[in-house]
Amino acid sequence: MNDTPKYIQQKQFEIIFSKPLKERLKGLFEMTELSRNILRNRIKTQEPNLSKIDLQVKLFKMFYRFDFDKETLNLIAEDMKRTLIFNVNEKLKKKSKNTKYFNVF
Repeated sequence: MNDTPKYIQQKQFEIIFSKPLKERLKGLFEMTELSRNILRNRIKTQEPNLSKIDLQVKLFKMFYRFDFDKETLNLIAEDMKRTLIFNVNEKLKKKSKNTKYFNVF
């Protein structure tokens, strides 16, 4: 939906581009994080039992659905999921190696 008149859009661009680059980038990152949080909350509401990894993958697919064709997006998402699972397993292995057991008997 784009119901903003052209002259208002032009004024918005003038205001944005009059700011220093650092400030524009900060605003961009804040808006990106806001949209990510909105999508994350929508996914959690629709699928409350989704694992953290599946949530991350689904968020990625929603966020980048217009940047890749469907096949490429799914390939990236599958690889992302495998990598996330591998990383979790590695952390668990490392943690269990560092755990000290005490003989209480």
